[in-house]
Amino acid sequence: MNESMLFHNQLLATKFFVPSASHSLIARPQLTALLDQGLRRKLTLISAPAGFGKTTLLSTKVQSFSQKSPEAPRVAWVTLDEGDNEPVLFWTYALTALDTLQPGLCAPLLSYLHMQQGPTPQLRFVLQALINTLASSTGQFLLVLDDYHLITEPEVHRSLTYLVEHLPPQLHLILATRADPPLPLSLLRARGEVLEVRTNQLRCTAEEVRAFFKEVMDMHLPWDLIQKVTARTEGWLVGLQLLGLYLQGHTAPDDLLDEVSGKQHYVLDYLMEEVLQRQPPPVQAFLLRTSILERLSASLCNAVLQQKDSQDLLEFLERTNVFVVPLDGERRWYRYHALFAEALRARLEQTEGEAMSALHLRASQWYAEQGYFNEAVRHAISAGDWPRAADLIEQGYPYIWGSSEHGMVRRWLEKLPDEVIRSRPRLCLGYARTLYMDSPYTSMERWLNDAERALRAMIQNSANEISEMGVSPSYARPEWNNLLGEIAAYRAFITGYYLGNGPATLAFCQDALAHLSAQNFVARASVAYARSLAYHSFGDIVAAIQSTREATALAQAAGDISSTIPYLCRTEYSLLVHGKLHEVVQVAEQAMLLGTTLAGLPHPMVCWAYIHLADVLRQWNRLDEALDCALQAVRLGEQAETIVALYLGYTELMRVYLAQGEMDAARTAIHQAEAAMAKTYCGPYRRDVYVIVAWVQFWLASGAMDRATRWAEELVQEANMSSPLAREREDVARARILLAQKRPTEVLSLLEPLQVIAEQQERVSHAIEIKGLQALAYQLRQQEQEALNTLAQAVRQAEPEGYIRCFVDEGAPMTVLLSRLREQERKQGPTPYLDTLLAAFAPFPHNDQAETQLAGGSGRSNEPTALLIEQLSERERDVLRLMEQGASNQEIAEALVLALSTVKSHVRNILSKLEVSNRTRAVKRARNLGLLPDKP
Repeated sequence: MNESMLFHNQLLATKFFVPSASHSLIARPQLTALLDQGLRRKLTLISAPAGFGKTTLLSTKVQSFSQKSPEAPRVAWVTLDEGDNEPVLFWTYALTALDTLQPGLCAPLLSYLHMQQGPTPQLRFVLQALINTLASSTGQFLLVLDDYHLITEPEVHRSLTYLVEHLPPQLHLILATRADPPLPLSLLRARGEVLEVRTNQLRCTAEEVRAFFKEVMDMHLPWDLIQKVTARTEGWLVGLQLLGLYLQGHTAPDDLLDEVSGKQHYVLDYLMEEVLQRQPPPVQAFLLRTSILERLSASLCNAVLQQKDSQDLLEFLERTNVFVVPLDGERRWYRYHALFAEALRARLEQTEGEAMSALHLRASQWYAEQGYFNEAVRHAISAGDWPRAADLIEQGYPYIWGSSEHGMVRRWLEKLPDEVIRSRPRLCLGYARTLYMDSPYTSMERWLNDAERALRAMIQNSANEISEMGVSPSYARPEWNNLLGEIAAYRAFITGYYLGNGPATLAFCQDALAHLSAQNFVARASVAYARSLAYHSFGDIVAAIQSTREATALAQAAGDISSTIPYLCRTEYSLLVHGKLHEVVQVAEQAMLLGTTLAGLPHPMVCWAYIHLADVLRQWNRLDEALDCALQAVRLGEQAETIVALYLGYTELMRVYLAQGEMDAARTAIHQAEAAMAKTYCGPYRRDVYVIVAWVQFWLASGAMDRATRWAEELVQEANMSSPLAREREDVARARILLAQKRPTEVLSLLEPLQVIAEQQERVSHAIEIKGLQALAYQLRQQEQEALNTLAQAVRQAEPEGYIRCFVDEGAPMTVLLSRLREQERKQGPTPYLDTLLAAFAPFPHNDQAETQLAGGSGRSNEPTALLIEQLSERERDVLRLMEQGASNQEIAEALVLALSTVKSHVRNILSKLEVSNRTRAVKRARNLGLLPDKP
């Protein structure tokens, strides 16, 4: 079953209904005119305590639109409840409501929202696409979110703030709430983008009070009494309704008014008691016991109350104006006025508190029978029936665990007693999965231990029972055996991912495969992925690639796109180490294509593909393209809050800036990488092993030798818990520090065994790097021929895949060695690859002083544009102006309506004509030439 369809089917249609009045309403033209004014702004906020007619006002206004011209906005309505504090559910309701106005409008966004895994939904992507979709629409839409005060989840508030701040003119938002939401209201006020309707504006005037009693309650009160009623109730609409119900049959209204003076809660308590007591006993019982329901239908009420006359009672309450609101034209669904329902529930708890669990339980059973899984779970939890709640959550296991409903499931489990979860192995496993990426390894491990302990106890108990019956016991039920495999599979994954412990990971993999069914493709794919992590930690890169390809095939067979993409990206990483740069590009393009949804949105895991593609493009010295990819990787990582991808993405961004000679930008990027790494839950496993070589290169290039040596000293003092491959990376980083300290003998001693193992394990990229460092060390020892021989080996390995930066990044000493190698090799014939490498050592200056000299003098040059060998075209000047603003190639293409390839060609031409190596220097030289204005 499709997960998004399953979840969509859980939506309560009644939450989309615009409440309709059960009686005639008084006209309030000043308020409806105010709402008309609000439509010209981004947001209308109706904020007032309960009972002031917020929903009535809105529903009346919304229903009036259908009587107007086609220019009137189409209205999407959602009545919120406490269950909507799950961000995915909240936006599912909002997008579905909009989609009903124009079928298909939000369908791709809903599909994208529910295809994701992990604790954090990618709401920013969804909302960006929604904004763009609406901005291209010719229609006008109005989204009403009623009862917004029930939303307390910060992520929902943050995402709604983003929408409000970027709201296109085609959409207007109305929030009805009892309390101001945590939105930037001050800023919106300052910009004139919000209309606020508050308590004083909602209070009924004396004229409206008279109209209410005459038209709604069919009561004619003298004017002096009307004024007294208005003063006593302070124009509180629900107070007027309660008062009207009470006055029916009473002949001394003045006495009553003296009784009800005071605060609103006192008026409510007093009049509620009076109104409730005047109802027939069956009606009182009905009101109290159905108050646990957020929405009422005859079938649901009959099930909860175990009776058959609920439809008659609902219609009676509607006829007598006892605070029921019909939700549809057919009078099948109703709800109580919120304030009335709260008072009823409080009274029920006081008088029949022991009955509430049974009532919630029957509601849970009814919702389960109707197929409303979410509501069934919520009522089971409210009933305190933990076994039933646990049963329901387990029944949803095939569709909800690890999906976009991740956060909702975690909240449910947190409401269950720990002992209930620990007695159910599947719930323990599920809870461990919900902790992924935002909790330490030890937290997940504890729940996995509990899962295995509970499951083995169940297996043993079953075996004992069968044995007592004299039947030969089987090891376990097939589903139990498979569950043991799933537990071991998840152990393998988190051990490989968090700890980098290859032997333990492989042991868990073997255990998992011994129990998993042949048809459990998803779990088997996870095992294959975990194996790849283990092989990679050993440095066995060929085996790692084979395992990730197996994981990819199994995930594709299961239709699990959300896993297929990260498995492909892991294959890219292993291919990078293997030295297969062209294959990396092919697999990255495959992942990007697979990760682009119908809505045109990138799957969050595609950030990894951009990181690896940026690495290849940087290695090929295509730095502008590499920069675009690295920036996109960082954007995706930031929006997806994928922390590991973030610090790797920022590290790659730093390497590109460093290659361009942009030291300040590189420094900013590495600081961001360090900040992201600080947020990881990596346990004892050193996460910096993936980036430490690049970071040491930056420290050395920026003159931070003390930072580099301090890292090396800390490494010696720490207990070595790294994997073999991690230790190699650490040793290569140390070798770079020793080389900078002019200690070549120690460098060679350290690198020799690493080079042998890298060759044996076919880690070509590492072998090339190590040989380059060995060549530089031989050069320091004045062993030129050994240096040239070693460098020649590195060049031969690098040439088929076109490596460039691994040589260029070593700086001037490598230039000298490559030049001498070319002289030596030219005796045998042409040397096109060496020519390419030496040409990549840009002759352009790498500091501001040299840049000034290039400009023709000291200080600001006023050299005429005519000094350019070739003038910039008008289109190139347009591109240059956008480059000055920091626009990426993609953003330039969108702004100028050009193909991306055309923009890249223009950028290359600009750099060539200005005789510079990167964008920053292009902008600086353009200012010197007067092509761009100076910065103020």
